[in-house]
Amino acid sequence: MMKIVKATDAIPVEHPVFLLFGQPGICKSSLGYSMPDVLTLDFDKGAHRAANRKDTLIIDSWADVTALMHAGQALDPYRSVVVDTVGRCLDVMTAEIARESPKLAPNGNLSQQGWGTLKTRFRTWIASLRALGKDVLLIAHDKEDKDGDVRVVRPEIVGGSYGEVMKIADFVGYVYMNGRERVLDFNPTDRWIGKNPAGWAPFPIPPIGKAQAFMADLYAQGREALGKISEASAIATQQVDDWRAQIDTFTTADEFNRAVTEIKQLAPVVLPQVAKLLLEAAERKGIPFDKVTKRFLAPATPEPEPVGSLL
Repeated sequence: MMKIVKATDAIPVEHPVFLLFGQPGICKSSLGYSMPDVLTLDFDKGAHRAANRKDTLIIDSWADVTALMHAGQALDPYRSVVVDTVGRCLDVMTAEIARESPKLAPNGNLSQQGWGTLKTRFRTWIASLRALGKDVLLIAHDKEDKDGDVRVVRPEIVGGSYGEVMKIADFVGYVYMNGRERVLDFNPTDRWIGKNPAGWAPFPIPPIGKAQAFMADLYAQGREALGKISEASAIATQQVDDWRAQIDTFTTADEFNRAVTEIKQLAPVVLPQVAKLLLEAAERKGIPFDKVTKRFLAPATPEPEPVGSLL
């Protein structure tokens, strides 16, 4: 059934998607095992090097993923799924597309239609994991690209799939070394890519032995932050709608001027929208606004026509 979410309704985000990237050997996979009740899909076949290893499915081909998704209750014990790495996952998915539809991958390279198929399949697969109630963590190696004279570190994801993964991810964090300390930073900078809707400061990562619930805690914070963002947006929309209805009842310059004082107290995200509504309503009703005094003026009363004389 089609469900339209009103602008004034909050949208809960029960299962955010995180993407962590960084250089090999910086313990990204070990961080993945700090997710709650986690199953790691080991596309890179490097799980044996991770600390605190938990349940792991080593992926040889996409047939392993298909079997997992169709194995009845195989995923039921897990609250979280880690894709390690997402770049290798896309390679395996590409090989499956080439096997199924050789025309989409002539000479082993995806055609334009093949890239579209890859993006659609990946997006659908991640959506199916979330629909099953799983938190999803994507792990990627880093890659340094040159943007003019500036070197920018990005997740190592091939081709057009990079943009699709970035769209899917709610949070994108870079794991790096600062001296002898590991740091996870979700803030985009001129040196690396990031996505940080919660406005978090960089996180120092504790030693792996003390980071048993690091990502579990971060997911809980991310879920709460996204919920607050959605709720704040819904409240702001409702305020604008309430003001629109109130402004429509104004008929005099005094009413418009009294509203100005109240509007100045509104939140920054609401104020410009309501101010625009006020100016547009005044113009429709022929009530001029003086830009010098910042006040609405009563419409000028036309001079009465002189009474004619019969004499």
